[in-house]
Amino acid sequence: MYNNIVNCISIIHDFNKEKYIELGTGLEIQDFAKPDLLDEGWEDRVEEYKRKLDGFSNILSLHGPFLDLKPVSPDKTIRKASYNRYLSALYIGKELNTDYIIFHSQINPWIKEPKIKELTNKLNKKFWNEIIKEVKDYKGKILIENIFEDDPILTKELVDTIDLPNVKVCLDIGHAMLETKNGLENWIKELNNRIEYIHLHWNDGIYDQHNRPSKENIILLKDLLDRYNLNPIIALEYNVDDIEEEIKRIRRI
Repeated sequence: MYNNIVNCISIIHDFNKEKYIELGTGLEIQDFAKPDLLDEGWEDRVEEYKRKLDGFSNILSLHGPFLDLKPVSPDKTIRKASYNRYLSALYIGKELNTDYIIFHSQINPWIKEPKIKELTNKLNKKFWNEIIKEVKDYKGKILIENIFEDDPILTKELVDTIDLPNVKVCLDIGHAMLETKNGLENWIKELNNRIEYIHLHWNDGIYDQHNRPSKENIILLKDLLDRYNLNPIIALEYNVDDIEEEIKRIRRI
C-alpha cells in the first residue's frame, strides 16, 4: 500500500512533474472525463500533457468519461454516442501511453431480473472485445469502477464475464461505502485479486463527499488489504492541499 500511490488531478496546472518524481508518486488525469473538453479542445490538452509528461515514468492513469453513458444501451443512438466517448478516451490513453484507463461500470442495481443481467454482461463482453481491438496498440489496462451497484457480486460478475486479461477492477471506496447491504470488507473479499487499483476517499455513508480519509480510515483499509494479501495502486481521489505532506502522512500511518 505504501509504494504505489497516485494522485488524481482535474487541472493540468496542478501537476508538478519534478515533485511527483521526487516523491515517487503516480498521476491520474481526470480532465478528459469532462464532456465539454471532449467536445472541443481535447487534442490541444493532449499535446500539453505530452510536453509536461516528458521524462515522467511513474504510474500514469486516465479517468474516462462517464456522464450519461451506456455502451450497451438498447437505444442505438445512445450506444453509438457512448462508444465514441469511450473510443476517444482509449485513443487519448494511447497517445499519452497511460498504464490504466478507468471507466465506470454503468451497472444499474435496480435491474434484478437474472436473464437481463446476464444479457447485459454478455453485451459488455462483446463491447469491450470490439473496442479494444479498434485501439489494438494500446498497451495499458482497462479498469472497471463500481459506481451505483449495491453489491460487489455485480461488479465481479461483469468483470468475469468480460474475461479479458487486461480488464481489472478499480474499487472506489467512497462509492462502496454509500451502499448499506455490504461492508467494505465484503467488497474487498468478493473482488479480491481482481482489484488492481483503488480510488481512496471517504464519506458519511449518505453523500459522495470525497473527503480526506482519517488515520483510522487508512488503517482500516490497510488491515483489510493485508488480510486478503492485496497490494493495489492507491489513488488519492480527494482534494490534496500539500502533495508532499499527504504522501508522507499515508506512508507514515
